[in-house]
Amino acid sequence: MTSIGSSATFSNRRRRSPRCLYGAWEIGPQLGEGTYYRVFRARPSEGSFNGWDFALKTIRPEFKGESLLKDRLALEAEAGSEITCAHIVPVIDSRQGSFVVMPRVWGKTLAQLLATGEKFPLGSAVWTVRQLAQGLQSVHDAGWIHGDVKPDNVVLSSTGHATLIDLGFAQRVDLSLPCTSRKCDRQGTLRYLPPEMLSTSVPILPQADTYSLGVILFELITGRQLYDQTSTEEIVQAQLSRQAPSVRALGSRVPESLDRLVRRMLAKDPLRRPSPDVDLVNALAAIEVDLLSPAPKMRFVA
Repeated sequence: MTSIGSSATFSNRRRRSPRCLYGAWEIGPQLGEGTYYRVFRARPSEGSFNGWDFALKTIRPEFKGESLLKDRLALEAEAGSEITCAHIVPVIDSRQGSFVVMPRVWGKTLAQLLATGEKFPLGSAVWTVRQLAQGLQSVHDAGWIHGDVKPDNVVLSSTGHATLIDLGFAQRVDLSLPCTSRKCDRQGTLRYLPPEMLSTSVPILPQADTYSLGVILFELITGRQLYDQTSTEEIVQAQLSRQAPSVRALGSRVPESLDRLVRRMLAKDPLRRPSPDVDLVNALAAIEVDLLSPAPKMRFVA
């Protein structure tokens, strides 16, 4: 077992390297890894914490010298410390450019659940996305864009509570800057990117997250991917120019109000999408109520 050195709060004073054998965090077995990062189980090295209730994310050893990855990790720490919401995993400690520590989120990712091939019940699909929309509202209220809303970054608990994780691509809302910090290196991510994130010529608005959330809602309703292209070039072209199919046409039980909302969320023009905040949450909540409401009983009067 190794330990990760850090202070209990964010500070500018010197902290020890994550590779040292002394510090405030003990590191347990690896939870998972991506192209550039690894995530380990963690717990405070002092106190009464016996379980591995935290997760520590750090850069893979072979990429320790990559300044872009260090910058991403620093932004994740900054965003995660400013956003407070039950549907967003917070960052509770960090060492700039080296690691971040978060509460461990228990459950299965949407990617794992979608991989089974089973469709979500319609009410559950809308409920899940409404929770994520509430989380994104908090992200945007804090002045950030999540930038990587996809099934791999959504964890559902056994009770259906949805949590959006991984703020590694978070960026400040800045109308003067285009999307220059995004490196689209995975097809799985490309499938959820809005058209404007495939260009570096326009600023990125919070409506970018609305599009990604719309792709997730489409998949939960239909049980299929929005576009069936396989190569990077084909996926990019579909995202830029191909109109999204109607979810109502793919499922006869889909109400028209839901079909209309999904079409708006998947609009190529970000300004034609619903506001990713109160408007979107309210629209999803209204559909959710309609889906959960029993059909009215008819009474016949002689």
